[in-house]
Amino acid sequence: MNLKVYQAGLKFMLVNAVKRLYNGEVFFEHSLDHGIYGSIKATQEIDQVAMGSIKEHMNRMVQQNLPFEKKIVSKKDAYNFYLNKGHDEKAFNILNISNVVVSMFSLEGQYNYFYTHDMPASTGVLQYFDLYFVDNNRFILVYPFDGKMDFTFKKKLYENFLLYEKWVQRLNILYVPSINKIISDGGINDLIHKNEIIMNSQINGVSREIIDNKKRIVLLAGPSSSGKTTTTKKLGLFLASYGYNAITISLDDFYLDNAHKPLLPDGRVDYESIDAIDINSFTDCLTRLLKGEEVQLPVYDFTTGEPKPGKIVKLKENEVILVEGLHAINPKLVNMIDPSVVYKVYISPLTPLGIDRHNYVSTTDNRLLRRMIRDFRTRGRTAEQTILSWKDVRDGEEKYIFPFTDTVDVILNTAYIYEIGILKVFCEPLLKNISMDSPAYDEARRLLASLNVFYPISSEYITPDNILREFIGGSIYND
Repeated sequence: MNLKVYQAGLKFMLVNAVKRLYNGEVFFEHSLDHGIYGSIKATQEIDQVAMGSIKEHMNRMVQQNLPFEKKIVSKKDAYNFYLNKGHDEKAFNILNISNVVVSMFSLEGQYNYFYTHDMPASTGVLQYFDLYFVDNNRFILVYPFDGKMDFTFKKKLYENFLLYEKWVQRLNILYVPSINKIISDGGINDLIHKNEIIMNSQINGVSREIIDNKKRIVLLAGPSSSGKTTTTKKLGLFLASYGYNAITISLDDFYLDNAHKPLLPDGRVDYESIDAIDINSFTDCLTRLLKGEEVQLPVYDFTTGEPKPGKIVKLKENEVILVEGLHAINPKLVNMIDPSVVYKVYISPLTPLGIDRHNYVSTTDNRLLRRMIRDFRTRGRTAEQTILSWKDVRDGEEKYIFPFTDTVDVILNTAYIYEIGILKVFCEPLLKNISMDSPAYDEARRLLASLNVFYPISSEYITPDNILREFIGGSIYND
């Protein structure tokens, strides 16, 4: 079963259980590891005991094998339904989609809309789930991933999401319709500048931490399309503004030569694996730089698949080494380096925006859209190729990045609250170009449907130092 469909079924069960037991309302905020973080508003506080009761009720629903029923209704009827329920954000989202009809689903007489065209046949197939208690009225709905229940509470990621949530709450921008209203009222340029101030404030704070704690090596890692390149260059400028110059090293330049790279089962080079990195050479470079020696860095030639000699550098007083790459926070890289001089940064676009109370903007989808645009612009790859290679990318992230996110010193959130409106302009024609007979077609249609509720935003408002420029073009850092 499609994971999105499975998640939608679990969410519907939870919404109904909370309504039946505590006459409460569930709000799904964002993903967290292999789970969905959310909160509950009810007439009583939902403590750990109450959360246990909700889980028991959901298990009974599984045993009862209750059917999910699909109902096609007119857009107007769906709009009025949610308006009457007081779910204004859902009503306005439905108003803005291009469809003339809406697929709604019912469970035990309750109707809902989860932006999926399908739902499980019945609750009986949803036996694998868990409810992780975070705090009173706060939970994580855990779902199976790759056929197993594998969830770890990532405290630092959770806390970073909360920080961003507090900011959007102060601005009263909880859901997509709020962004759409700002766009239609002509206020998007102001919001873009506010968001950039928040982004730069984060990076400045990290630069002060590095200086105050006398760190010499800064490791910056993150999943694909997190904006690592721009963030690293911005951090270097902030450090320089305080008189600390940065030597920037890309882990990509330490790829092994063709004869020693690891391979995937189908014979392709596994560039996502940490074993593709020449760790010994990397460690030797760092060790010698810390000793004050001159070092000739390698430059990896992606055309030939071989490293070649690069620039010669020497670490001076008041200089910092910035190491940027997919695997930078993996302990294998620096286990021979004095940890007191190392500072680890995890970079990821942790999207805080909700589509509505039951559907959130997927951080993974956000990154995929970014990558699709950049791949097409800089590498000549089609959206189809990007989608079909995405699983390999995600598998590498699951193995080599996500397990270490709670070991870092700080998390930099590189998501812009408005950015889907920017990406939509670039992505829609790429996605629409995927033919019906392509294995990427269904995913392309799903992504297009998810973009429906967002108003487009012109890229003319995006400054040349904005992280989004790394993907859409026009960056002062890498174009």
